[in-house]
Amino acid sequence: MRGRDVRAILFCVATTILLFVVSFLLFRNFIVTLALVAAYDAWILTRPRMQRVFSRLRGDADWSGYFKND
Repeated sequence: MRGRDVRAILFCVATTILLFVVSFLLFRNFIVTLALVAAYDAWILTRPRMQRVFSRLRGDADWSGYFKND
């Protein structure tokens, strides 16, 4: 696994946890907090960067040309 893939996954996890904590402290409503976190995750996980990360985790070939897959 590439370092930049690890950083991308950690960014998703850390920002999701941060959003959960901040929104819960701000709204004091669990349902609103879950709705915000779900919307954020739906947005962040469908970004092209994360799609490439997950396809590499599945073992698909990386044809971006940016890295050499040796």
